[in-house]
Amino acid sequence: MRLKFSILISLLIVVFIIAIGVGSVFIPPLHVLKAILAFIGFKIDGVSDEVLTIVTQIRLPRIIVAMTVGMALSLAGTIIQGIFRNPMAEPGIIGISSGASLGAITSIALGLNLINIYFLPLLSFIGGLLSSIIVYLLSTKRGKTPILHLILIGLSISTLLSSISSIILSNINQYQVNEYIFWMLGGLDGRSWWHVKISFLPILIILLISILFSKKINILVLGEDEAYTLGVNPELLKKLLLLLTSLITGIAVSVSGTISFVGLIVPHIMRIIVGPDYRKLIPSSVIGGGIFLIICDSIARMLFSPIEVKVGIVTSIVGVPYFLYLLKSRGAEYSL
Repeated sequence: MRLKFSILISLLIVVFIIAIGVGSVFIPPLHVLKAILAFIGFKIDGVSDEVLTIVTQIRLPRIIVAMTVGMALSLAGTIIQGIFRNPMAEPGIIGISSGASLGAITSIALGLNLINIYFLPLLSFIGGLLSSIIVYLLSTKRGKTPILHLILIGLSISTLLSSISSIILSNINQYQVNEYIFWMLGGLDGRSWWHVKISFLPILIILLISILFSKKINILVLGEDEAYTLGVNPELLKKLLLLLTSLITGIAVSVSGTISFVGLIVPHIMRIIVGPDYRKLIPSSVIGGGIFLIICDSIARMLFSPIEVKVGIVTSIVGVPYFLYLLKSRGAEYSL
């Protein structure tokens, strides 16, 4: 197991360095390393001001945000799949993405994002969190939250929120529509140290908290009756896990827009590599999510360079065929 983790971490470092180097101006990996070390404070010779600026002010914060968002979405997907005991589940199933989108378009329609740049991520975060709370409250009856109810109500609320977003969208001007579409497609262009500042530490804290729940998620996956027998309250555990999932997804979406399928693909692949034990699956999915989104972002930047494709489009192109493959090959196995 240590060998697999070592390989994943090494791969993340390699992908991270290479991704910073690729772009309209190619920078060799050794120069990237020198620029990063110089930025940290080491005395490094042979680093030009141009390379230092490109690496530390343009590409490094973007790649850090890509890695952080990939880790967050993959972690959220891993936890959701544990709650639903279904590897085809993902955060959007409980309305988080639709709620975040409604929050974003509300901010754009009211012009709040022009007053202060914090309003759009704040409202999208609040929207995602409130929608998941509403779904959970409506799904809970007599202290219990049946999985089937949670999914059906989640889909219903998602549809309702999407309809409200459409109504708002049809009554705003073309500039606001373009801005909303830009945000909805999910992108990492223009990400700066400000985005790193508001996302990295909160996501890291939630990640560390989530690892503490890994053993209990293993018990929850066995079934609710078995969880009670083993001393775990499944209803309380589901509440806490849904709260963590909403928080981490809301933070990720607030800095990157809607990026689909990361939380579906990566945990499933990691489950094949390291097995279903959540003590191994959570950290490996987190690392895998960082690798996956950095690669997708690099493809988005380079595919039609100098024109940049939104990274959300790239993840969807990869994710839809993979989801259909899962649905066809293993759908009956994981039916409700």
